[in-house]
Amino acid sequence: MVDEEKDTFLKFLHDLRGIKRERCSSNFNSFDNYSLFVLSLVAKKKDYSTFEESIGILQNYAATKGLIDEDIDLLADTIINTELGATKLVSLAKCLVPRYKISGHTVKSLISWCLASINELPITVSTIIIQWTVGILDHQLVDKKVINIYYSVFFYIMLKKEKLVNILLNIVIILRNFGDQHNERHVARIIYVLTKPEDVTRRDVSRLLNLHQRYSKPRKHIIVLLSLFKSYKPELVPEKIQSINTESVWKPIPEVLRLMLQDAKNRSEIRQTQDLHPEYFNWNILEFMKTKKIIAPLLPSVGYFQTGSNIFKKKDTKSIFDISSVEELGKLNLNVELPCNAVSLLSNTAGYHLLTFADFQYQSRFSYNLYNTLVRAFMLENEKFSMEEINKLLDVTIEFSRYMQQDVLVVNRFLDEYLYFNTGEYQTKLLALLQWMTSMTITEISIHDLFLENILVHVQNMFYESTLSVKCEIIKTLKMLIVNLFVSQACKEYNHKIRAPFLGQGAMDSLEEAIPVLTEISKNLIVSGLNIHSYDILLLAEAISFYEEICILENQSSIMSFTLAPPAVIYGAFATKHCVILSKICKLLLRYRSRSSLLKNYKIQKLYKKKFNILSIYVQDIVEALWYDKLFKKRSNTYFLRNIPIRVIEDLEHCNLNCLLNISNHYAILPYKCILNKAGLSIDTREAIEQDYLFNI
Repeated sequence: MVDEEKDTFLKFLHDLRGIKRERCSSNFNSFDNYSLFVLSLVAKKKDYSTFEESIGILQNYAATKGLIDEDIDLLADTIINTELGATKLVSLAKCLVPRYKISGHTVKSLISWCLASINELPITVSTIIIQWTVGILDHQLVDKKVINIYYSVFFYIMLKKEKLVNILLNIVIILRNFGDQHNERHVARIIYVLTKPEDVTRRDVSRLLNLHQRYSKPRKHIIVLLSLFKSYKPELVPEKIQSINTESVWKPIPEVLRLMLQDAKNRSEIRQTQDLHPEYFNWNILEFMKTKKIIAPLLPSVGYFQTGSNIFKKKDTKSIFDISSVEELGKLNLNVELPCNAVSLLSNTAGYHLLTFADFQYQSRFSYNLYNTLVRAFMLENEKFSMEEINKLLDVTIEFSRYMQQDVLVVNRFLDEYLYFNTGEYQTKLLALLQWMTSMTITEISIHDLFLENILVHVQNMFYESTLSVKCEIIKTLKMLIVNLFVSQACKEYNHKIRAPFLGQGAMDSLEEAIPVLTEISKNLIVSGLNIHSYDILLLAEAISFYEEICILENQSSIMSFTLAPPAVIYGAFATKHCVILSKICKLLLRYRSRSSLLKNYKIQKLYKKKFNILSIYVQDIVEALWYDKLFKKRSNTYFLRNIPIRVIEDLEHCNLNCLLNISNHYAILPYKCILNKAGLSIDTREAIEQDYLFNI
């Protein structure tokens, strides 16, 4: 941005400060100046008289430097929630250029918005969004997995399009009746990029062939897809489908947008190179933070205090300021003179490395200083430090534990003391610290007392007083704590004789006793949360993820354990309205079956006899309801709906209750069944499948 443009931009920002300030004043200090345009746009909506001038400045800034994540999110939110005309929306969409890479959350928000608004969005808006999606894919500005989530939707819409609507989520032959193949090609290009060998099926090949036959003239983008499918699975595609030059098929995205995204890719690559080969390490992370001059900073700058003569100093000793790259860090690791204030090393990766492999005395001094720093910041002198400083202290402490893949014992002690008085502030970061409590030792008290009374009781209190989103985060934290315990101490490759480099910490005593305690506490929280929030889908999904992870870990660990999800999770997921949740719980039961088969081969199977019986009840209940229409069959060993009186069931016999949750009528399946039937895709009934099976036998 040249000086004249910058002056114009700053003048524009100055004029904006007086407009609708009550709606955006809280955000003025959060972002760079150019975001004020977007904030004012949110406030003024259609009444923005200087839009054209302002959007030009914003586009120029986006093209020159790119937007930071917060502003990208704000701009995407503005596009989604502000009722602007098509021309203005297109102009704003062209500013969605990240400084480095764009977050998956933003991409999913835009794609999901397009899907929900597919019948209302103007064609020009749909076009620019799909072109932008192609652009960020081509320039590797987003993880391909994020867009791959919508692969099936892209493919289905390419096959079925009655009239022109949007492009992004109904995306494929959307424009066939409109007579413009431009967007269809972009959507086909997304499918081309995302397709993996396992995505190619006989059904999809047949659908593409049928689509190809609808056109009087061959469509190159369809031929390219068929050619790609043929390269993956040649037995599914007719031989007459020839290879074609893909460069001649794909229509380029607008040149201006391409150049802006190319610049973002270059910036991202330069940053990655700098991260791998930094020219220097920043040892003063509070350099740009506002701190009170009369108060000693929480994270001091690196400094040395020389005592005695340099004559007795080793000649090959180096200062940490002599380290300018990772390579030099490795070479000079044993010859580096460490600073007096050990906490100052919490500045970057090099500092983490030096702390991890320092001698025991230095690590002890660091632990003492870190504990005092945390207590000072959170309990003794909290009002003297800004939230930015405290957040930074927590961030570097979390990163240090993540780098070492272990906890710092004094941090555990601090958490126990702090959470006793306060569980409402800094929850996210404190939960991130709790994930690394993997080296707690057992003294005279029992394992249950250690976890429940010292730490997890605080987690329980935090759970019961928190919102739904925080409850999900707490369940995720407990899952990660168990994962870290398994990975660090229960893997089959783990050598218990090797102690951790930091303070020589050893493995947790009685790990086989600790895991059941953690899973039991987690189960109680999950069941309570489901009851409190009426089986909310977010909490239910997090609970299933928890038990999926535990099952995977148990299969790969050296300890013998078998953890089952409680009935609340199993049957709550079975009775859900979401097909994905229903599918995941069935998959989890299959994993349990494999695990139980493995354990039955051991002599310890008697220890898990009760759990085997519970698993068989789970399976029998769901199979009989889904497949055999015996939802309300009374058995002595059943969990699901067992408390419903027989009289009630008899009174409702005319409703055919036993068929309500079978595979054909389950309300998680019906929406998909309806859509597929409307699309002309016949689905075999259960009876037909059974007859085919018997015939093949």
